Amino acid sequence: MSALTAVVALVDAFTPVQVVLAYLYVVPLIVFNETARPAELGRYAALTCGLTLANLLIPDVTPFSGLVLTNRLLVCIALVLTARQCLHIQGLQRQRLELQGQLAVEDLRHDFVSTLAHDLKTPILGTIATLRSLASASQRPDGAMLERTLATIERGQSRALGQIQTLLEVYRNDAEGLRLRVEAVELTGVVEEVIRELSALAEERQLTLRLGFGEDALWHPHHLRGDGAQLRRLVENLLLNAIQHSLRGGQIQVVLENRGGGHRLRIADGGPGVPEQDIPNLFRRFARLSEDRPGSGLGLYLCRQIVSAHGGTIGLHNRPGGGAEIEVLLPDASIAADMEGG
Repeated sequence: MSALTAVVALVDAFTPVQVVLAYLYVVPLIVFNETARPAELGRYAALTCGLTLANLLIPDVTPFSGLVLTNRLLVCIALVLTARQCLHIQGLQRQRLELQGQLAVEDLRHDFVSTLAHDLKTPILGTIATLRSLASASQRPDGAMLERTLATIERGQSRALGQIQTLLEVYRNDAEGLRLRVEAVELTGVVEEVIRELSALAEERQLTLRLGFGEDALWHPHHLRGDGAQLRRLVENLLLNAIQHSLRGGQIQVVLENRGGGHRLRIADGGPGVPEQDIPNLFRRFARLSEDRPGSGLGLYLCRQIVSAHGGTIGLHNRPGGGAEIEVLLPDASIAADMEGG
């Protein structure tokens, strides 16, 4: 802004006083309007008006007339009005940003409520149906039947609780940012623990969970710095997603291996895969492929939040033989390490 103003001042100074080029000061005023502060615009208008009138004091072979003074005064008025318009535009832009922020919050609330209602309805209706079936039994249920009924109710309520927890976490992360409690984490143990806990669910769906270590083919630890609870949440969400979208009798491959200066986690399912046009939006909030597919569209979005907070990347591609594979890359020393204890 200063350089452009100096150029205009020099051109105006070396031009005959009858020729008024000071109106060119509006160019830097308009160009830098978006980045200039209100006080700077006021000072700039005063400075350029002073330069416009000071040009009358430069010796010239032809004395200036009242018309020349009038023209330069009119230019000063135009500069002041332009500065005021710039201030008005800045005010309108601030209002627009505030409105956009309010609309984004309203959209988030709407998505939050609609997703909560949609995803809690299924487990609640399932629980009610199970209880009604149990109550309408013509004879007292035996121990095995009662055990299966209670297990069904427990799974339904656990699913509802998990949906509520995911919704609250996503909402809090969007509003406040994901805060990590950074510590030394052994990722291999985290993956093995999650596989053990989800093995029963996989068996119910006739699925096999297999853990491998890439080309090394041997078990070895993967040490990194990060939030152990969030990394466990990441692996759990990815495996649950693979279980939900795999066909019965299939196999889910979990591979953990070194990759450059970090760690690569690959989870491949045996499902139908993901339409190519939907892959770019897969990790966005509330992104769902279709209404008949399970999930709220929040699990993978939460995974992206966790991976990004650890300085890593996450992506998905379809496998040539069928199914989809999600790949997570995590660095050895996370950029989040400076947030330890946060």
